Amino acid sequence: MTTYTLRQKVKNFAIASRIVVLILQAVSNFLIPDHQADAFVSPEDPEIHVSWIDQLVKTLLGGLVRWDAQYFLHIAQYGYTHENTLAFFPLFPLLVRFVAVILSIPLKYICNHYSMLLISAVIINFYLFVKTATIFHRLSEVVLRSEVLAYRAALLFCVNPASVFFTAPYSEGLFAFLTFSALLINETKSTSLAALPFGLASSARSNGLVNVGFILHRKLQDCYNYFYKIRHATTESGQLSLALVLLLTFNYTLMPLILGCILVALPFALFQIWCYLTYCGEEGSSPPLAPHLEMFVRSNFLHSPDLGEAEWCYNFPPLAYSHVQDKYWEVGFLRYYEVRQVPNFVLALPVVMLVICHAALYMVDNPQVCWGLGIFQSVAKKKRNNADKQVSQWLNKGINSWRVFSYTAHSLCLCAFCVLCIHVQVTTRLLCSSCPIVYWFAAHLLSDQPKVFQEQSSSEDSGEEKAEHPANMSRRYRVWIVTEFPKPFWGQVVVSYFYLYFFMGIILYSNFLPWT
Repeated sequence: MTTYTLRQKVKNFAIASRIVVLILQAVSNFLIPDHQADAFVSPEDPEIHVSWIDQLVKTLLGGLVRWDAQYFLHIAQYGYTHENTLAFFPLFPLLVRFVAVILSIPLKYICNHYSMLLISAVIINFYLFVKTATIFHRLSEVVLRSEVLAYRAALLFCVNPASVFFTAPYSEGLFAFLTFSALLINETKSTSLAALPFGLASSARSNGLVNVGFILHRKLQDCYNYFYKIRHATTESGQLSLALVLLLTFNYTLMPLILGCILVALPFALFQIWCYLTYCGEEGSSPPLAPHLEMFVRSNFLHSPDLGEAEWCYNFPPLAYSHVQDKYWEVGFLRYYEVRQVPNFVLALPVVMLVICHAALYMVDNPQVCWGLGIFQSVAKKKRNNADKQVSQWLNKGINSWRVFSYTAHSLCLCAFCVLCIHVQVTTRLLCSSCPIVYWFAAHLLSDQPKVFQEQSSSEDSGEEKAEHPANMSRRYRVWIVTEFPKPFWGQVVVSYFYLYFFMGIILYSNFLPWT
């Protein structure tokens, strides 16, 4: 009888969850009439040939092409044809276009280019989601040092409340893959290596710029460790020259920090420069649009590159992204605070409460970690007696680990930005694709372990709580979160929330109904 490892169980469950998403969206799209939403729909090329294969692709996958997915496929097919497309970053559309070129080799005679783009986007996100689930499981093991929490957090990721956006032609799946990969590299290898996937994440979504905080915190930790070693070296072997200390600090701390921050911010800057060069040239300097696209642009009073300079070209700095968000989406501080938006605030409330409750409990339970900005040596390095050793163990594993500090600060900052400055319903998918804390704290609430760290430590050491039921280890797709219901009340609330949003999100999204 085959026995699967926990990581294999996570991978299999991730595959199963994607299959459920694909089936449920197709059935929902077929049975429920689409809502006539006031949203962008990419204009169809009247000259494109539509075969029965194309109709089949539309029937099976059409429920995934809703809301912003229309923009991503439009950019992949036509490029940045008009101004409001500049709100969407280029990495995902470019990847979709690249894979579609490969698919066109065997498929170009049986389906059109648009169908290949849609198939390409779904394949990419399917593959990336499965890879992200296993990477996230490994990241959770490294940070939490708890097999139970890491496994359950990874299972929750597979049925996360924004799950449909990880399969639809959105950039959330790519962003989560790059961000979690970078975080794992940052924890296990070096910040310099992590800066590359962090930078790529910034070319997929604008909130990737916030990831620079992980580089800053890691270098703060390295700097503390470095000076700690220098201090011991000077007491044992005499004094080091000031010039040598400054040189070593620059080489091993400041230089990697500067390069890492540049790599994270560079893709955003390059995209804004490209936007300026494309949209701020003279009228007629850009290639003309196809007739059906030009008709769409003019009939909707949009601005395209061939119409001359855009109005934001004279702003300082001339950033297309901030202008487009302000003009077309009315993004700004407290601008979304209207009575008619109350349902959207209610929709985002559960994930906001997860982040805020974790941050509040973390600060109450670990004031010394927070005051020390998560620098481990400053809170638990020199503990000697038994009580202090227990504190050290408490700070070294689980949701209260000192390693969790930077993730807590990151999630709290993003959550505050979402609630105060953007369309609040986007909060769920933004946090679920960016913040491990959402899943770690949710997994913690599922746990049967008591809160007091002495009791928790003894419970874990005695092995009372298993990551997975032994009977499930030989079943490919059978996992704890499906076969059992958690005993703690808040654990039941969390599982109900994840499943409710998982299924409700697929059904509503696939029919152009309002969702996150």
